[in-house]
Amino acid sequence: MPLYEYISVEPEEGCYRCSRGFELRRPVDREPLDKCPLCRKPVKKLISRGITTPKVSGPLSVSAAKSAGFTVMEKRDEGVYEKL
Repeated sequence: MPLYEYISVEPEEGCYRCSRGFELRRPVDREPLDKCPLCRKPVKKLISRGITTPKVSGPLSVSAAKSAGFTVMEKRDEGVYEKL
């Protein structure tokens, strides 16, 4: 599930949580929130400041890359690659 960020439309009127902003995990098929779950004041969805990337512990092996659906190429000569 993606992580969405929300903040109060008018921070001085919202509760502590929505006036500072909060994160919420929601399924992609649900409509974005329009009210704070705590105080019911209007909120807006923010564009996320960062992205998450999967953690890779080390380089993938050729067999692991192939099983994940990647095409593995090896450089043979200057500008010539061969599919493994």
